[in-house]
Amino acid sequence: MDQTETAFTVLDALGLARLVKRRGDLGGSVPLRVARGCDPLFEGNAFGFQVTLRHPIALRRGPAGMVVEMDPAHEALAAQHRALLPRLVAQGFLPEGFSDQAVQVEDMGSGRVRVRLWTGLCVRADPGVWLRVSATANRRNRLIEVAEEFIPDTGAFAPLFLTVELGAHVPDRVSLAGEVGTLAPVAPGARFDEVPLAAAPEIAAAHVAFYDQAYYATKRGQVTRKYRKLDQPEAARRDLAPARCRVVTVGPSAHAVGTHPVSSVTFANLVPFEATYDGYAFNVVSDQARLQAGANAVEQAFAQALGPAAIAQASPRALMYFTKYFTLHPPGEPHFFVKPWAFVQTPPGWSCLLEGVHGEGFDVLRGVVATDVFHATPAVFQVDRVGEPVRVGLGQPLVRVLPIPRWLIAAGFREAALS
Repeated sequence: MDQTETAFTVLDALGLARLVKRRGDLGGSVPLRVARGCDPLFEGNAFGFQVTLRHPIALRRGPAGMVVEMDPAHEALAAQHRALLPRLVAQGFLPEGFSDQAVQVEDMGSGRVRVRLWTGLCVRADPGVWLRVSATANRRNRLIEVAEEFIPDTGAFAPLFLTVELGAHVPDRVSLAGEVGTLAPVAPGARFDEVPLAAAPEIAAAHVAFYDQAYYATKRGQVTRKYRKLDQPEAARRDLAPARCRVVTVGPSAHAVGTHPVSSVTFANLVPFEATYDGYAFNVVSDQARLQAGANAVEQAFAQALGPAAIAQASPRALMYFTKYFTLHPPGEPHFFVKPWAFVQTPPGWSCLLEGVHGEGFDVLRGVVATDVFHATPAVFQVDRVGEPVRVGLGQPLVRVLPIPRWLIAAGFREAALS
């Protein structure tokens, strides 16, 4: 990997998988409008490194449960694994007692199965860096779930596992192929303070200034690229000091701050709704009483933060960004936004990974937002069915936000070799 900055080291012991940096346009499959102007989604597509299998692995459900179907290529890899195991342990790439089974299957009951797959890769994080293992998000196999795991900076190599879960509803035969997981360096130790908008008037002013009259005048029929033009400062290279971040509430609040193993804030839904896509446009039906109460609270929060005079001069649509709560994409795109009633602020040079959740019939997409200069963290829904509503209830998680220094997002990795 030829990059100026690196954050971890990788050893490929088997040739089963490799780390691939995918393009933000997903090989040209994203809408042209997104490629031209939606930098957060573009960067979310490209985030991290995709754990990509060189050879597919088939899982088949039979009378004795789920089994791994091995083709000749896998038989050769399994033999290589067994032959290399003593050497990998002796050189410190694998721990003592490491299993000689690269794929382990566990019956979890009720038709659910957990597969523990050693990718054949060993990884070692640099000091101060942790590695996060997760699903591939915006382009993923929807028949499987990949558990989130973290690899700390112990100074030693660790085998890179993927923990894959299959539910009872999946077909009797599932193929694991191509991109099956994401590996990304992250920075532990961030802290979130929670404050109301009145205690952070500069955040309210920045929002109103971004969504001014000129923004909406330009936006009619074209991409503004205003976000792309924001001055995004760089964090000091190799600076991994714990970030001091803020969650700035704008109206009703429904979020949870987590600190282990890596700090994050998860925003939950505040307006129960169902959305139906007909192939051309969305129809969103929501709890109007909750929506109106929230909109009133948003307007009051901005008035308290900026004062009546500033609000009178602001574009009404700046507040509508939040008070509408839902924003639909142009016809033909199976996407819409939900806007949590809060901002996130990070130190200069830090962005946030927006890790969406998924539910029956939808995904909330992964994005990366420069939350040091732009503080909204929208949940972008992608619906994968037509004519049947997707439903999101009160308090259901929407998006998880993790702060990461931008130099680390751009960092590559080094390659190690057996001696």
